[in-house]
Amino acid sequence: MRSPTRLAILNAGLLTAALLATHANADDVTTTAGKKLNGKLNSVDGQGVTFTTGDSKVQIPARDIILVDLGNKVSPLPKDVTTYSEIELTDGSTFRATKFVLKAKQFEVDLIAGPAGLPLPKADLPMSAVFSAMKRAEDTKAREAWKKMLGTRGKRDLYVTATAEGAFNYIQGTVLSGGADEKARPIINFESEGGQKSELQLSRAAGLVFSQPQPAVIPATLCKLTDVFGNSLNVAEIAIAPEGVTVTTVAGATVKYTSTASIVKLDYALGNVAYLSDLNPLLEVPELPADEKRLNPTAPYLKDRSLSNEAIKLDNQLFPKGVCIAPDTVATFNLNSDYTQFKATVGIDENGANATSAARVTIEADGQVLFTEMVKRKEKPKGLVLAVKGVKQLRIIIEADTPLNGNYVTLAEARVQK
Repeated sequence: MRSPTRLAILNAGLLTAALLATHANADDVTTTAGKKLNGKLNSVDGQGVTFTTGDSKVQIPARDIILVDLGNKVSPLPKDVTTYSEIELTDGSTFRATKFVLKAKQFEVDLIAGPAGLPLPKADLPMSAVFSAMKRAEDTKAREAWKKMLGTRGKRDLYVTATAEGAFNYIQGTVLSGGADEKARPIINFESEGGQKSELQLSRAAGLVFSQPQPAVIPATLCKLTDVFGNSLNVAEIAIAPEGVTVTTVAGATVKYTSTASIVKLDYALGNVAYLSDLNPLLEVPELPADEKRLNPTAPYLKDRSLSNEAIKLDNQLFPKGVCIAPDTVATFNLNSDYTQFKATVGIDENGANATSAARVTIEADGQVLFTEMVKRKEKPKGLVLAVKGVKQLRIIIEADTPLNGNYVTLAEARVQK
């Protein structure tokens, strides 16, 4: 089957009609150049969108789009919903549900209601597309414990239970299917690591985690869709028709909405922009003597945090995204020739850095030096825009200026852009 191109499956005429008919709010398009156009979305095709602002029609290429805002809002939780479950797919899509059951190899979910009078979407969630199903997802402490538990799991499915203290335990094995016992209570057909099969009560579970085999090739992410019901979908395809909107996620799940009034926004930044802190680089780190390891146990590569484990801060400005790299460390990122520009603000973070800290930063693209300069804590951070069109590998090299602690280099908002 031919892979869909960006926006190719969006029908221009049907999308325009649906958008204009289902809500009167103005639409916004935000571009990679930082421009924000307010008006109405007229048409969409494989090349981009046609957008009316004032008396003018503007054609915006798909590669230049960051966000299409349809003017709708995420609805607050209904007053009668005090707890909910979160279903996360293998592609990172998430659904909020008041209840879920597993029937055979299909998840059935009762999604949380949205604005009055707006029908709920219909979600088709095969078990093969689900990474986890967590109860009590509204509880921050439970989420933290869940995340900690995931860090200890192996390569098998998990039937998870909660302790009285709020921690999680699990049984490892294989979830075979779902069903019901003789009293019509939902069960999980489970096979333990030792091969023993049993029926486990779903009501006693705090959640389920699946170890899904992933295909070598997956569909490209078109955009990230947020709906008014509080769900977030990583989209491979969108089809607009008079009877509604059908969304197919990267993991292969489908969601059907009655109209675009159910959609808050389509975020294309996922396809056009990749933050280094969301990538997994190859790290080259020198081996330190045991004494130095004890003196400086900090990881050589930090994501979205500073050396002091606080928010990244440069020139008295906070940055939610970025990487912090130790001296004498090399980080290599595979770009696969997908991007044209590298952007970052480079400096030494104010949190945890010595006033005299300095380090040399060198950035290479397929062996070619794009930037090399000494970065000092007492100097203003430097904004970088580097061409990386056709580049397969981007290397960031940090060289120590002094043996003092605190000369980690921060690349705030470090990202590559198509």
